[in-house]
Amino acid sequence: MREDLPGIFCLEGEWDCDITRRLSVRPVLELLEHLEVAQWVHRDVATRAEFTYYLGKWVSEDYDDFGVLWLAMHGDSAALSLSGDEDGDIELDELEEMLKGACAGKVIYFDSCSTLKEDPKRLQQFARRTGARAVIGYRKDVGWAEAAAFELLLLQELVTRVRSNGIFKRLQDDHPVLAKRLGLVVATKNDVYRTALRSSGTSS
Repeated sequence: MREDLPGIFCLEGEWDCDITRRLSVRPVLELLEHLEVAQWVHRDVATRAEFTYYLGKWVSEDYDDFGVLWLAMHGDSAALSLSGDEDGDIELDELEEMLKGACAGKVIYFDSCSTLKEDPKRLQQFARRTGARAVIGYRKDVGWAEAAAFELLLLQELVTRVRSNGIFKRLQDDHPVLAKRLGLVVATKNDVYRTALRSSGTSS
């Protein structure tokens, strides 16, 4: 793995109660590595203890080169679910406290259903209190195949671009169907950019 490449730090929850299934976002990371776009760290997190432990690793100086945190797991409005069990739920408020002031210049990508289906001011607060350059995710339910296709494009943008509003405009202009279908949201401490949702289908 090339250590001179920008880094992605991925924490992935349990997708299915059947642990023999091999569904994972790891192949996307491997492809990004093969394309010499990014280096990466990937860890499975099924419990709050695991999640907290590896989140602490990401914010430490040892992983300063990994400027994108990718949270790949089930979700709901303002929440993440590590294993589908309520005991494994992480609320946005709680994550904000965990990351308070620790994300300067970094990006947090919520690859989860509807997690950013929140009031724009609330999302701006999250970006402001964590210090994140951008908070990115969706305000609709996310289909696996659609998200996988989109996140390959999205992650390349996140590790190579600087301006968050530029990232949003480029993705929306170049991939409008996927951006709208997923309900793309890009939030900063000053602004929130959201794709307009179609009148039919999942509502906002």
